[in-house]
Amino acid sequence: MTFVKKKSSGYDEQYFNQLVYENHQRIYNLFRRMVQTHAEADDLTQETFIRVYQNLGTFRGEAAPATWIYRIAVNAALNYLRKQKIRHTLSLELARSVQAADEPENVHHEQILLRRALTKLPARQQMIVVLRIYQELPFREIASILNSTENAAKVNFSHAVKSLRQILIKMGVSHDQL
Repeated sequence: MTFVKKKSSGYDEQYFNQLVYENHQRIYNLFRRMVQTHAEADDLTQETFIRVYQNLGTFRGEAAPATWIYRIAVNAALNYLRKQKIRHTLSLELARSVQAADEPENVHHEQILLRRALTKLPARQQMIVVLRIYQELPFREIASILNSTENAAKVNFSHAVKSLRQILIKMGVSHDQL
C-alpha cells in the first residue's frame, strides 16, 4: 500500500483507515498484555492511532508500516508505564482487585500470575516479552521497533525471562505450575 497525498489535508484517509484496520487488533493486544484493564488498553490504542495519523507525513518508508506503528505503540506504552510507576495512586490491593475483576472467567490462574509477574519487570523488558511471546515477532523486528540491535533485543529478552523466573519463584510459583 502506498501513500496517496492530498493537496490540502495531508494523507489519504482511506490509507489511514486501512492501516487501522490491519493493525488495530495487534496493537490493542499488545497494550492488553501491558496494562491492567480493557479501558487502559483501549485508550492507549486510540492514542497510538491518533499519533499515527498526526505523523503520517514523517513516515519515510524505511520500515514496514506495521513496524512503524509498533514503534509508536511501544513509545506510548513505555511512557504510560513510567507515569504509572511514578504516580502510585492506587494501592496494590486495589490494583489487584481491578485486575481480577477485569479478567475473563476462562483465564487460567497461571496466566493471571504470569501477567502479575510481567508487570514487575522494567517497562522495556515487559515490552520485549510481550512482543516476542504474545505478538510472536522475530527479534529482528523487535530490534527495529525498539531502535536497537537484534543482539540487544535477544539479550534483553534473556534477562527478562531470567527475571520473570525469579519473580515467579518469589510468588511461590514453580515451573511445574505453569
